[in-house]
Amino acid sequence: MRRTRNLVVALAAVALIATSCSGDDDSGSSGGTPTGGTSDTGEPERRDLTDVQLVSALQRFDSCDAVRTWVRDELAPRVGAYGFGGQWGFPMPIEDMAVAEEGGVATDAAAPRVASDLPASGEAGRDFSQTNVQVEGVDEPDIVKTDGDRVFAVAGNRVFLASAETGAVIASAQLPDDMYQGELLLSGDRALLMGPASFGPRVLDGAAGRYGIPELPGTRVVQLDVGSDSITVADTYVLDGNYVSARMIGDVARVVLHADPQARLPLVTPAVPTEEAIARAVEVNRGVVEAAAAEDFLPKWRRIDSGGATLEEGPLLGCEDAHAPATFSGFGMVTVVSIDISDGLGAGVTSANGAGVMAGGETVYASPEHLYVAAPAWVDWESLSESDRIAASENYGTDIHRFDISDPTRAVYDMSGHVDGTLLNQFALDEHDGNLRVATTTGTPWAGDESQSQSQVVVLAPQNGALEPVGSVTGLGPNETIFSVRFMGDTGYVVTFERTDPLYTLDLSDPANPTVAGELEILGYSAYLHPVGDGYLVGVGQDATEDGRTTGTQVALFDVRDPAAPTRIAQATLPNGSSDAEWDHRAFLWWAESELVAIPVAIYNDEGEFNGLVGFTVDVDGGTVTERGRISHPDVSVEGDFVPGEPMPVDVEGDIAQDIAPGAYTYTPPIRRSLVIGDSLWTLSDSGLASTDLETFEGTAFTQF
Repeated sequence: MRRTRNLVVALAAVALIATSCSGDDDSGSSGGTPTGGTSDTGEPERRDLTDVQLVSALQRFDSCDAVRTWVRDELAPRVGAYGFGGQWGFPMPIEDMAVAEEGGVATDAAAPRVASDLPASGEAGRDFSQTNVQVEGVDEPDIVKTDGDRVFAVAGNRVFLASAETGAVIASAQLPDDMYQGELLLSGDRALLMGPASFGPRVLDGAAGRYGIPELPGTRVVQLDVGSDSITVADTYVLDGNYVSARMIGDVARVVLHADPQARLPLVTPAVPTEEAIARAVEVNRGVVEAAAAEDFLPKWRRIDSGGATLEEGPLLGCEDAHAPATFSGFGMVTVVSIDISDGLGAGVTSANGAGVMAGGETVYASPEHLYVAAPAWVDWESLSESDRIAASENYGTDIHRFDISDPTRAVYDMSGHVDGTLLNQFALDEHDGNLRVATTTGTPWAGDESQSQSQVVVLAPQNGALEPVGSVTGLGPNETIFSVRFMGDTGYVVTFERTDPLYTLDLSDPANPTVAGELEILGYSAYLHPVGDGYLVGVGQDATEDGRTTGTQVALFDVRDPAAPTRIAQATLPNGSSDAEWDHRAFLWWAESELVAIPVAIYNDEGEFNGLVGFTVDVDGGTVTERGRISHPDVSVEGDFVPGEPMPVDVEGDIAQDIAPGAYTYTPPIRRSLVIGDSLWTLSDSGLASTDLETFEGTAFTQF
């Protein structure tokens, strides 16, 4: 198949070299690239707006022949003179493609080979907190994990293992230099670390070097084996596609990727943008797409050694596990890969047990039975008229794909659905009694005073092989947008904001007839909502003036025992403050036994700066929120009298309680996470770990990484 593809490219390239020099017409020469069907001149064809909406039923490819049929019918007509939508960098000009001398064929121009927060008890009897997750029993990856005896933390490109007993770092593992922003899942004496990587160049290595063509995105997954005093990299794979997120139930992790496998194809561009050259480029590229093997459109994996060399390679899924919408819904594929950590990383990746959908993927939510992947519905903007573009911008929607994860060995694509509007984040999705509740904002929330936006909650139920709407409540927050959502059983909570904060309580007990039960309008907003007892919520967000200007971090306690009359019974504010907990729920800690809410906070005002963690005592019965204390890590030091990996006492201002060489300070590292082990509150920054007395916030001991 590769030989056939190369021959098509070579013969067409010879013809195009000639035509590309035959005129100076600049039609079609812009950097803009058609994203939908193209005419023979490379210009986008007009398509009705209704043609680009997802039909909530997908076809399963039962063979590789079926994949190739879909490619011929859906992808080939959409490739233009400049590739697929211009989203793959700078294709190689045709005049630079290597061709043999008279009558010969091209040299090999093929693409490179790619083949919650619930307390638990540790062994020593200490209670410890876990990652603040959305759904009980469904773990989420994070930069810090603990089993009550050991603390695992990711900082920079290293993974650190610390003792919960002594606070000392007892081992660490070096990661590749380009692997940052990694996230951990922990199961027994094994951990998975996931982070962005490169899956290889988009075209020939030589062309990539000459034209600066970017590489295909990949996801590096590392298996870490852990002992009592050691942590080692046991295995490393690079998976095809961007890392979206992951979830874990028991020992089984589900890793969600979005790949663009078709980006590996050796597509061409006209050297000179004449009408004839553009038409020839379209012809060449369509030939390349039609001649490609079915496997070229499926994501792959590579096992690599410590130096990055490929040891083996293979597919993440087979043709029979791929699906496509009945109506074209965008380029690329969402893939869910199942990995039983107890069996090892390789067993899951190499089994080709993935499930894929030819569509986009941005937001992941999982219940114990199903995993959902959502993304904005694909629209072929280039092929729409100006009036249709305006209509599309005001009537955008979200596609949702459901995977059955009841089988621990694999995820199986189940069904899809569509809702109007866009999601805020994963908390906008919630499964309850077999139905999916979805909160979205529709209209034009970015239009300021002319905004026609509103928000809604739609209930989707599995019917006729699809997720179909069975009920909805609309009209929430006119001219505003959703800032936070939380579903709890038959009740939903939605916060919208523009100048004030309406907190809506929703009665969802009847899926066919959800209603607004109550509304509370106050200044400011809550960007994250967390249950802290039967009928109470804590909100973390921003206080604000009457005209909607935010003034600083706010922690509020809401009494929602009567859904018809929600009230804010207490609040604490930190002027000019901001907190990561507003947009990352994993940065929020609620420890019920100590009535503690802990969040990272950065404050900048005329009185000075603070960068660290602030703890609040939330007394539900007394209806109060009071600051308990603050913790800062020492300023980052380039020299000083400390031993890396050993605890050091620090004072309440975050200074190391010993002499340090002058000029050693640069900045105070932000605290990114907190967790509880026994009587200690642990905090993590990129600089190190600190342990503090949980009740008094005193006696902090800091361990430098």
